[in-house]
Amino acid sequence: MVRVLRVIDKYAGIIIIFFLSFFRHINKTDNAGKRFLVIKLWAMGDSIVTLSLIKGIRESFQDCTIDVLLRNRVIDVYESYPVDHIYNIDFFSDIVKILKLTRKYDVVFDCEPYFNLSAILSFFLGKERIGFANQYRSHLYTKTTVFRKDQHMVQNYLDMLRVLGKQYNAKSLEKLDVSPNDKVKVDEFFARNFHDKPVIGLTPGVAESSKNRMWFEDRFAELADRLIDVSGCDVIIIDHKDNKEIVEKIISLMKREAINAMGIFSLKETFYLISKCNIFISNDTGPMHIAAAQGCRTIGLFGPNTPVLWAPYGEGNISIYKTVLQPAIQNDKGIFKDGDRNGYMGPITVDDVFEAVEKCLS
Repeated sequence: MVRVLRVIDKYAGIIIIFFLSFFRHINKTDNAGKRFLVIKLWAMGDSIVTLSLIKGIRESFQDCTIDVLLRNRVIDVYESYPVDHIYNIDFFSDIVKILKLTRKYDVVFDCEPYFNLSAILSFFLGKERIGFANQYRSHLYTKTTVFRKDQHMVQNYLDMLRVLGKQYNAKSLEKLDVSPNDKVKVDEFFARNFHDKPVIGLTPGVAESSKNRMWFEDRFAELADRLIDVSGCDVIIIDHKDNKEIVEKIISLMKREAINAMGIFSLKETFYLISKCNIFISNDTGPMHIAAAQGCRTIGLFGPNTPVLWAPYGEGNISIYKTVLQPAIQNDKGIFKDGDRNGYMGPITVDDVFEAVEKCLS
């Protein structure tokens, strides 16, 4: 389904952008103003990375309002961080509200790396529109910034603020707030299952695109056994229910017992669950960024994508990246090649990851 939507966005979007580009300077203003909109439709981990931009806007413009336009799959991220209003384009009632906001925002930040839809939405909603340069959709923006592949995505998003003359920086990701109600079930679960030992979380699966991001099940199993036997840690597996077969295979290969938390908790509860881990090990996927945001020492395993862009952001976190192949993922072009999992993830050994854990523990 995601691939179909990308194709529709690519070809239908180009036609729409062609006609809209003739009117791109209507209502343009050089005054940054007080009303801001951030557009982020996809990717939970990427959404977490944008929170540094939101904080930067808040600190750079006094008494401003910051709204977010999103899809339902990332709403939990923005509901867990202070923004003024959320519009969800998966809800018809919100679409009606959005139609009444034409050119009501002083500045719209388009935080999608390549979607045409987000650029089109920014055109209708913002007087100033800021997005990435050197793409066909860039014709709809009033200001652009280069998608740089030699710096982290946190900095790429902050560059959008810098084009407004605001020099803001961030040393870590923004923490996701969790309500007391979302903590109760997790605290009870931890009290039943963990006592006095360091707790290490694992996410062995990935989302639907680029499955070649996954490290191997037998290596996760061997690593978990070593962490239990050698390091004296407890291990918890945290993953989405769509990755049930992967998780069950790892558990079947293990000689020791890990706690399986797959599918037990809501996403907001999972934010808190991950924060209670001492160390978190993950493929290049959403839970890796959750762990980094929640202040957990995070180890990210990379292959098809580069940690230069997507490392778990923050001091003390570790990225393991050993492939000699060219990146299979080009976020700014919407390219997500699959295949050659062994070539991308095969060079990472159990010893590599175990040594990283020992470094974190020490």
